[in-house]
Amino acid sequence: MSTSARIFLCIYNLVLFLLQPVLALYLLKRGIRQPEYRQGWGQRFLARLPEFRPVASGQRRIWVHAVSVGEAHAISPLVSYWAKVYPQDEWAISCTTPTGMATCQHLYSALNQVQFFYLPYDLPYLVTRTFKQVRANSLWVVETELWPNLLLRAGKAEVRTALLNARVSPTTGKRLAQLGFLSKPVLQSIDTLVAQTQSDAAVFERIGRPVNAVCGNLKFDVALKPELATMGRTWREAVQAGQVVLFASSREGEEALLLDALNRSQFFKRMPRASVWIVPRHPQRFDEVFELMVEAATRMGVARPVRRSNFFNTGSNIALAGFAQARLVLGDSMGEMPAYYSVADLALLGGSWLPFGGQNLIEACAYGCPVWMGPNTFNFAKAAEDALAAKAARRFEHLLAACEHYLSGFQGNYEARKAAFAYARGHRGATQRSFDILNESSQSPVAR
Repeated sequence: MSTSARIFLCIYNLVLFLLQPVLALYLLKRGIRQPEYRQGWGQRFLARLPEFRPVASGQRRIWVHAVSVGEAHAISPLVSYWAKVYPQDEWAISCTTPTGMATCQHLYSALNQVQFFYLPYDLPYLVTRTFKQVRANSLWVVETELWPNLLLRAGKAEVRTALLNARVSPTTGKRLAQLGFLSKPVLQSIDTLVAQTQSDAAVFERIGRPVNAVCGNLKFDVALKPELATMGRTWREAVQAGQVVLFASSREGEEALLLDALNRSQFFKRMPRASVWIVPRHPQRFDEVFELMVEAATRMGVARPVRRSNFFNTGSNIALAGFAQARLVLGDSMGEMPAYYSVADLALLGGSWLPFGGQNLIEACAYGCPVWMGPNTFNFAKAAEDALAAKAARRFEHLLAACEHYLSGFQGNYEARKAAFAYARGHRGATQRSFDILNESSQSPVAR
């Protein structure tokens, strides 16, 4: 490592150490609205992790770090496949957010001797303590979680590292290039680097770390949940909806844009049997978004919005009449996106209407729900381009244009549904390719 890299790393460590009180205040503030953020402080700040037993002879422990919900789902096909081939391997699963923790526990609780924990902050003494406690043989990092101390110290702990399903947005690529004196040694410390696309691979290569393979996006291989698809179709029958437009994984500021576009286009007057369902990306915003919807409903003269959490409870058919009349529905539940995609005629892609980079459009297509997206899809650039080419998606400059296009004569989208299914099926296979590369590299000695 160069002198400039060492100096920058020292500055990084000092700043992160001094920020610990600020991070504590941030978690306290988040904990007021989302109590789950009050958990795991000992893990985050002190690396006080669950107790890991020593790994038995002939066994391995694989540590997977998936920062939040999307990454946890993305790596699940590879984890499941590896666990079938090597059932004796043990697992450690870390994440950063409470929703990520809940998702990981839901997806991975059946793994052999699995332990879950919040990733400690990337300070040298915390990282060292973490490696000593986890006693992992391998560390799998998902997508773009390039924590310098975590990756650089893995070699000292004799832990083989892999960056899997790696992707690089244009913004991240520029930052990595600007900090090449540090990002290059960090990337070079990774034993196996598997990129999603050739464009991602090109960014890594420009920085000085050629990838081991380009395997596609693991998210295409995420197992479908037919029980949730069935639930969505049941919703559709129960509410007696005409057309259903879903705003999927909306981000802050986008709901107001959509509600304004619905008002300006007189959407509900011109589509008397249509309803709009909004599912915010982050659960802590459910109440905030519902208030926006209530205000908008008053302006547009439509019935008060309803919340999914108040209806369709297990074994209950009460109040469905009121739900059936709703024109605005808040999807305030977690883990039910397949049901929402199955109730909808199309999905407006959250994160793409303001410069957030877009959310995952692959899951929508896997359930046969065509996607309409805005101009900002740089987080999923290749997936968005391929979906457009396959006619599984359409792009609009703004939400008002999308509403006007819908109102201009939307007659259903049977062909678009078929295209969405075909697009999702046609890009499967990243799991097997990633497994082959990872399995081969795990048999060879670590070279650093």
